[in-house]
Amino acid sequence: MIRTIVSLLISLGLLIGISFYESNRVQKTFERFDEVLQVLYDKIEAKEVTYEDGTAVEAFWENQKNTLHIWLPHTAIQEIDYQLYEAVGYLYVRDYDSAMPKIEILIGMCENIPQSYRFSWENIL
Repeated sequence: MIRTIVSLLISLGLLIGISFYESNRVQKTFERFDEVLQVLYDKIEAKEVTYEDGTAVEAFWENQKNTLHIWLPHTAIQEIDYQLYEAVGYLYVRDYDSAMPKIEILIGMCENIPQSYRFSWENIL
């Protein structure tokens, strides 16, 4: 009986610990991605952006999404990929007015996706 209770407490502790780690990891990753996107957005707004700036953001995202596949569903990552690739495509043809809304969408996603993985009652119930 004592072993069962101890096993349950250890399992509960592991679940809670992993949940906090997941939440923190997703939050920190999207905070960094948001910062990178804000810089890109400011450059687009000032018309000082180059296609290489966009590909640098793509490279950053590619590096980050490899570890996010563990925590996030494929559809969330796929939507970010779609918006980012389309924005960089607009940068390639120097269509800054079309690229800005895509970056705004990505910035909004950086705020909304981590909220879905926070340790809160809304996400538990």
